[in-house]
Amino acid sequence: MNHPAHQFLVDRMLGRLIAWLRIFGYDTKSALDLEPSSDEDTRLIDIAKNERRILVSRDRALIDRAKKAGADAILVGSDDVRDQLEKLIERYRLDADPNMTRCTVCNATLREATKADLEKLKKSSEVPEHLLNDKETLWVCEKCGKAYWRGSHWRNILKTAEEVKNSHKQAE
Repeated sequence: MNHPAHQFLVDRMLGRLIAWLRIFGYDTKSALDLEPSSDEDTRLIDIAKNERRILVSRDRALIDRAKKAGADAILVGSDDVRDQLEKLIERYRLDADPNMTRCTVCNATLREATKADLEKLKKSSEVPEHLLNDKETLWVCEKCGKAYWRGSHWRNILKTAEEVKNSHKQAE
């Protein structure tokens, strides 16, 4: 599986961006996965430096501190996820094609569902029964077990990705 090269660390204020970067296949850690603490900014900077992740935030002071400490960091000013994505695409030349490689919940890798996975999913109500019977391709998170498929929501994902890519092309 081809995984994009950039790795991100995104602060608490950018929850939707985290999901979108994962939808595009980028290894994206979230500050939401850390226990809240008074030294969270320092921890984020350390993680960004030690793991060579791009720190993304709307907090100017955090970004300034991260850059002074030698971390790659980018300030996104907008609270609109499309604007945030456009800024990252412009700065890092990201690939904005959705793929089924990362779990949007926990960031682990996805794999195609096996027969054993399908049997387990049949016992849960997570996946609509018709998808299990239609031999639809399903993916399963290697860590948390969440199932993914290209349902009606996939059209919306593709539409948003296309809008972001087209907006970026117009800005060039």
